[in-house]
Amino acid sequence: MMTVSPKFLMSAFLLLGCGLQPKNLPTHKILAQDATELSPTEDLRFGVVGNTRTSIPILDSRGGRGISDAAGGQILGDLMWQNQQGALDFVVLMGDMVRASRDSEWLAFDHQWRDLLEGSTLPEIEGRRVPTMPVAGDRDSVLDDRLRGFGGVFPGVGADIGFNRVASWYYFDQEVGGSKWRFIVVDSNKEALGSRWKEQLFWLPKAARGDYDHLLDFMHDPRISLSADTEMNQDGVSQLLIEHIEEHAGLMKLRAVFSAGAHSSEIYLPEGRLGTAYVGAGGGGARAATLKRWGDGAPAGMEHMQLEPRFDLAIQGALGKRDDLEQAVIDEAKAEGEWEGFIGAYSGRHFPLFGYWLVDIQADSLRLSFRLVTESGALEEVYALQHKLKVGWHQP
Repeated sequence: MMTVSPKFLMSAFLLLGCGLQPKNLPTHKILAQDATELSPTEDLRFGVVGNTRTSIPILDSRGGRGISDAAGGQILGDLMWQNQQGALDFVVLMGDMVRASRDSEWLAFDHQWRDLLEGSTLPEIEGRRVPTMPVAGDRDSVLDDRLRGFGGVFPGVGADIGFNRVASWYYFDQEVGGSKWRFIVVDSNKEALGSRWKEQLFWLPKAARGDYDHLLDFMHDPRISLSADTEMNQDGVSQLLIEHIEEHAGLMKLRAVFSAGAHSSEIYLPEGRLGTAYVGAGGGGARAATLKRWGDGAPAGMEHMQLEPRFDLAIQGALGKRDDLEQAVIDEAKAEGEWEGFIGAYSGRHFPLFGYWLVDIQADSLRLSFRLVTESGALEEVYALQHKLKVGWHQP
């Protein structure tokens, strides 16, 4: 029997419906252009979610992954509800917005998000809509290394690198309650960037320096992840970017690093309560990977790695509310029964951690809350963590 490789399947998929005309794509308003300072505000709330593309069934269901396009719609519905309550200022899309960069995929993205995201070419829709802060993922550059589709859908995005090229890195400042927060977006897809990788590294010191109080970093690929679907800190790229940022930012300014390429929802405090939080926001719905509860952190330059204990406890609590799971799934998560002696893991196929993160900022305070897609399809806040000066990370 002949075995068909995943690479062959992907190539066949990509050949279907190729074509990209960026000028014909519907556009969406970005939150900020590079090196800008937004108007001061007293508080700020935004959602962070990645991996929101629709599924590729043959590929996404391999290796014990969970797959659900419905979860993406449920997450979007919850974000729209937050917005209707007047409690959402913008949305961070952490990459993998499309399966590949072509007209039909970006049109599907527009159809999916147009009721929530502001857009300059969209028809009038009743109700308040919000801008987006886009982060380029590896799928968004498939068939399109130059990111012409990404730049066409989000006009004005990225640093100015001339020659009508699109840069997938940028920064801006937002004053909240008298404290200045800097947001930095970097592109971890070194292979697709080609020569632009060096341009990004040249730009990065300037972006990290400056007179600000706190820093948040956003990039698609994780430095730290226990997802079974990714190689942690692949080729050292993510760690290199973070080290460049920390070198020029100043002591203890980097509060959190967000990523999504691991197709999981996770959080870590490898440096303790006074250090940086590493947040995985890849539970947007196309597929969910099995997530280990602890493991080897050597690829990220660390020793033993484990989920933030209160997050792990919260997910254990959500697991306990499910009455539809087989005992083997529960035993795997608890490392009990036949799984005793193994690493505990949340099954991507049977207990996927679909969901997104809400981020609240007030002055110097940063609150992260995770909203999980439950068995009924509704979303529920199951976990929250807050950072305050001199206190560090703690449960609010």
